[in-house]
Amino acid sequence: MELRWGDQDAYGHVNNVAYARYLEEARVRTFWPGTGGERNGMEGHFRGDTPGGPKMLVASQQIEFVSVLEYRDVPISVELWIGKLGGSSLELHYEVLDGDPERRVVARAITTIVIVDGETLRPQRLSDEARASIEPWRDEPVSMRRG
Repeated sequence: MELRWGDQDAYGHVNNVAYARYLEEARVRTFWPGTGGERNGMEGHFRGDTPGGPKMLVASQQIEFVSVLEYRDVPISVELWIGKLGGSSLELHYEVLDGDPERRVVARAITTIVIVDGETLRPQRLSDEARASIEPWRDEPVSMRRG
């Protein structure tokens, strides 16, 4: 992802608020067909195309800042995987990388997503098909320094 001029603070560092946008962009590119340029097998299970179809809601988000990211014109990378799976929830785990050849981790994050019915907004149990579609995206949970 390209950094934007407005992502930096007065010190020339990428501001902590920008990281939440980077995580959101990674989620959108992963779960919304067409935005990432390729299908990944999870289409239709976590976002419905009708008003009553499933929706993804962010229940919580934790970001751990590992290193300062200076504003520059080198794109960053956000790696995303599913670290934990619940009855109606997913834990998305991320590492934000600085874009340099050494691939330095500048932040780690966990977002808990709850899948809800599009009309009632009540949690909706994940189907067997949805669980199967997730398997290629599962990996070990990210290791945070605290908690």
